[in-house]
Amino acid sequence: MNRAYNDNNEYTNAMSGLRFSDEAKARMVQRLLDAQEQAADNVVSLPRARKRRWPRIAAVSVAAAVVLTVGASATGVLKTAGEAFAGVFGPTADTEVIDKIGRPVGASDTSGGVTVTADAILFDGYNYMLAFSVAKDDGTPFDVETIPDTNGKLDLFWDRWSSDIGLNTSGGHGGSYFYDEDPEDAAIQYVETMSYDEAVKTGGTVKMMFGDLRNMDETIAEGTWNLKFKLEAGDLSTELPAGQTFALNGMNATIDKLVISPIGYYLRYTVDEEADFGQAQSGRETEQQERELSRFDVPRTLRGKDGTETDLMTGGGSVERQDGSTVCIRADVFGAVVPLEDIESITVQGIEIPVQQS
Repeated sequence: MNRAYNDNNEYTNAMSGLRFSDEAKARMVQRLLDAQEQAADNVVSLPRARKRRWPRIAAVSVAAAVVLTVGASATGVLKTAGEAFAGVFGPTADTEVIDKIGRPVGASDTSGGVTVTADAILFDGYNYMLAFSVAKDDGTPFDVETIPDTNGKLDLFWDRWSSDIGLNTSGGHGGSYFYDEDPEDAAIQYVETMSYDEAVKTGGTVKMMFGDLRNMDETIAEGTWNLKFKLEAGDLSTELPAGQTFALNGMNATIDKLVISPIGYYLRYTVDEEADFGQAQSGRETEQQERELSRFDVPRTLRGKDGTETDLMTGGGSVERQDGSTVCIRADVFGAVVPLEDIESITVQGIEIPVQQS
């Protein structure tokens, strides 16, 4: 089975400040249940704070009539990666590192009088972050509200979405949000993150589709936007030594793989017992499944050379039963760009693993 759930109090509190019609609530519930129905029988997703799990969707066929422009943003000026992510990481972000690992994209498509532009991407093989601009062609601003207590996130989402990034991997989890970087201009920004269970190679062509921009009550912009661009990035990730064994809630486990980059991390470990998730009903998590997810999770922290420690427990992942054992994957995109030379180590279940650049 493959079920996603969200135990994020911050998101719950933010959403509690909104009021939705009965019809809108029904649409939200049905959309979540529909996504959950698509999962496989032997994998359960781990919780991911501030994120949501994307269903696996087949690649979108791009009609010949769709015009895909590569090389210019909605404003006609190709943004650097540092410029595109300035509103995400803030003015103190290390733009030198961002420009080393990030790549400008500039692919755009127009539908229904609105242009969506993929401005730039950060990618390390397992995790990506994409920055988009969304603007009306007539130059008027979007009339949308922010979600209370979310640092300016807008009450917006795509009614339809698909991507073939990571299409050949076994699974992934991610999240997205809208915000308005500059209220004085007509554009709003969209950020999407994804972490995969397997490595994704660069060099291929990415195809993404977005359909109907809406909030919880109504459609803000009708249309279908198809974007196509090359998956390119500057890889500054490093693979750390693996093979360490540790005890986990009365079980034995081994670290299989640990990769870290300035934008995120990837951890895979195998436990010598098979998880027992029982039977789910109506697409809902049972208490037994939640207990198993917690039992197979491991504490992990990132330590900087300045002595600061960052809790990595907000990352998402998966738990998969395999012939008497359980393979667990945890990965996440950081909330900031962290140069590898500033990282001292990652600690997994009490085992400190030094970060040494390759």
